[in-house]
Amino acid sequence: MRAAVFYGPLDLRVEERPVPRVGKGDVLVKVEACAICGTDVRIFHFGHRAITGPQILGHEIAGVIAEKGEGVEGYEIGDRVVVDPIVSCGQCFFCQRGLTNLCLVFKERTEAFGYYYPGGFAEYVLVPEKAVRRGNLVKFPENLSFEEAAISEPMACALNGQLLSRVGLGDRVLVIGAGPVGCMHVALAKVLGAMRVFVAEIQEARLSEAKRFGADRLINPARENLREVVLAETQGIGPDVVIVAASSRKAQEEAVELAAPRGRVNFFGGLPKDDRMVQVDGNTVHYKELFIHGTSGATTAHIRTCLDLMGAGRIDGKAYISKVIALQELPGMLQEIQKGPYLKVVVKP
Repeated sequence: MRAAVFYGPLDLRVEERPVPRVGKGDVLVKVEACAICGTDVRIFHFGHRAITGPQILGHEIAGVIAEKGEGVEGYEIGDRVVVDPIVSCGQCFFCQRGLTNLCLVFKERTEAFGYYYPGGFAEYVLVPEKAVRRGNLVKFPENLSFEEAAISEPMACALNGQLLSRVGLGDRVLVIGAGPVGCMHVALAKVLGAMRVFVAEIQEARLSEAKRFGADRLINPARENLREVVLAETQGIGPDVVIVAASSRKAQEEAVELAAPRGRVNFFGGLPKDDRMVQVDGNTVHYKELFIHGTSGATTAHIRTCLDLMGAGRIDGKAYISKVIALQELPGMLQEIQKGPYLKVVVKP
């Protein structure tokens, strides 16, 4: 089979690899679509502590079951499935509370597809017995394309953040950052009942994209004063929810100041290791009774919900897909993707 194999920073080779052998309890998935994540781009450029090359990258995977091992029940050859990338232990404190994205074993060794296990930038991906038993294969209906199904994983991360922020009926939501996940936050906030959604982004091309997903007010902080605009749009109170979907310490600090009293502030985007210390005025948090939290990954249940939302037409998954490429184009796209006006780029092996 053809696969995109990571050997080290800036060294990704499309080469022939053996098709994985299916053992007892395993499932072999023929990959029909694997979307590029911002994490894949960072790994390509800088590597990752949990990845020692050679390794096949890619964790936003959708495909068809091609073969199943002895003892596999509940799945049939030909089933259309998404692969939940996080392989949780099922036994730790968090797994037993349904918080599989916070699994202690996963956090320790990044036990996920495209990291610990070979990923989806290949013609086939082997889902081991442990992942099959954990329910990592999520079926989806015929009315969803494989490309749409592949983006259910990043959308699920956004949904996790929305639910943690308790976005609901009548809320005024500010999303800082209009990348692919920021635009997913916009659509999900509307689905969950937000009255108005504001989007702040300094890249004009990205900002204009947010309008397509239901943003009510677009703000470019390079041209407008973000604080003045947000206060004017919220009767001087501030947004009920501020979601920082950008890797920016300054944006996180500003979010705390912008939020309304009793507001919810979501540090959705992780920060660079060399710029991760955020300064927050404790009195602002105290007197405004703010809730500040983060978001890390998603569970299989979040993926299932996002597939259902797209399947029901509540969210247009196709609108997020900027380009579909062949596997051999992947190394070049990982160089180009940060320069172009892309939301989600999907690889079809």
